[in-house]
Amino acid sequence: MESTKPYLIRAIFDWCVDEGLTPYILAEVNSAVIAPKSHVKNNEIILNIAPSSVAKLLITNEFISFSARFSGINESVTVPIGSVKSIYAAENHEGLYFKASLNKNISKADKEALNPSNKIKKSYLKLVK
Repeated sequence: MESTKPYLIRAIFDWCVDEGLTPYILAEVNSAVIAPKSHVKNNEIILNIAPSSVAKLLITNEFISFSARFSGINESVTVPIGSVKSIYAAENHEGLYFKASLNKNISKADKEALNPSNKIKKSYLKLVK
């Protein structure tokens, strides 16, 4: 059975946007998290995922990814859903808080699958007449 966590994250994100609030996520940083290390404090990072602050936001059942500017530098960010500890509105801190379910032994293949900058492969399907 699929976890409800990604669905709840998307729901709180949508609620924040609908209410004009700023959605933030708090994530525990591990080897699978791709984010600017200069913004990591106590092995955690807080990220503003408001549509006005990020580009190419993607919230899937496996990860959250987007591009954003940090200190004037464009960066790609990828956070596995298991690393997300909370999603909340910056203005009133209402949201959901989770236990981070980190897999300390993440394989290289899994890291590559989480990297949104991987090139999209051409389809292997052929037209059959």
